[in-house]
Amino acid sequence: MGVLHLNNIKYNSLVLVIYIYFTSISLLLAPFINDYFFKSTFLICLIIATLLLNKFKFTRKIIFFYGILTIFICLNLLFVSHKSYVIADGVNLLVYSFIPVYLIGQKVISFTLVKKNWIRFSVLFTFLLPIFYLYRQNGYISYYEIGFLSHLNILILVIHLVEQKRKSIKMIIFLVINVLILAILGSRMVLVASIITSVFTFILLSNKKSFTFYLKSFLMSALVLGIVFNLREILLYINNSISKVGINSRNLSLFISQLEGRIDESTLLSGRDDIYPIIIKYLGENGTFPSGFGIARKLTNGIYYHSHNFLLEMTLIFGITGLIILVSVFLYKIFILIISRKIGENQIMLRFLLILFISFILRSITGTYFATDLILLVCLGIIVSINTPGIKKINNKYQH
Repeated sequence: MGVLHLNNIKYNSLVLVIYIYFTSISLLLAPFINDYFFKSTFLICLIIATLLLNKFKFTRKIIFFYGILTIFICLNLLFVSHKSYVIADGVNLLVYSFIPVYLIGQKVISFTLVKKNWIRFSVLFTFLLPIFYLYRQNGYISYYEIGFLSHLNILILVIHLVEQKRKSIKMIIFLVINVLILAILGSRMVLVASIITSVFTFILLSNKKSFTFYLKSFLMSALVLGIVFNLREILLYINNSISKVGINSRNLSLFISQLEGRIDESTLLSGRDDIYPIIIKYLGENGTFPSGFGIARKLTNGIYYHSHNFLLEMTLIFGITGLIILVSVFLYKIFILIISRKIGENQIMLRFLLILFISFILRSITGTYFATDLILLVCLGIIVSINTPGIKKINNKYQH
């Protein structure tokens, strides 16, 4: 039974990493099959495989979580007129969240194995980046999709490199390749999120008592200042160099235009300046209590799928009252994880939660749909998995 349990943990950990990359895996067939159909089919098959692997076992915690979520969706359907939007958002959240919430929430994975598998996937998908580049150039995938793939690779490569005492030249090269692909072909906000999250990861995981940490911090600060003061010239040089080999970078062109003051705020927001005033006005009048799923689509007559800002979206769905409750639960769970960090895999789980949540929050400032954001949903799985037995009980367990 022990061997079977260990094998289950091994396979479950692999399934979670496949889930993290499932959008990118689906895009490999983008020129040949409908992307939405294949993604949906792939995800459903992955859910079925997860249930079969774990013999359809459900803990009370998972049943309770999905029971509460289902009740909230049903209440939405009873009290709102935009029922089709509620169903769309509700089903998306139920389906997309299932694998991370089920696997992490039931503690049937190993984060150590997840990290190892994620590193292997990052190497594999770095080698596959030329395929995604060709798809991007031919319009089969968007700048966001290739940028998000690079972002996934960057997240784990930075974690791996910071944790390793002897840095691997090969891994550094992989990291540089992904940063360049993201900078040239990806999204500006995803690039900013990657840079800030990488700095946060370095600060979080480094040994702050060592001289090396302060030396590296000084050198990094000097490098950043040098780049900032010469940013326009650096970007112009890169953009001109890649243009000579036939590569046009939307990302770099927008950055350069922004630095030269040739684009206004509406261009930077890419149309979001149309939705934000509508949402803010609505919240000013109706923001105290929940408005439910799909309200952003209703307010914009179906033009915008969501608010393009996580804080606005959560306030719309749950109201200010509900948002305060959610934030309180989130902070309490993190507090529990911090004080019990030396128990089991809590330390690595805490690190993953903080790094991934920073990534999501930065990307969600101007976009990303929370109900299908794979990184946020992994965070949700971690939050669900954290037991809250009370501070005294945790302290007793910690002392023993």
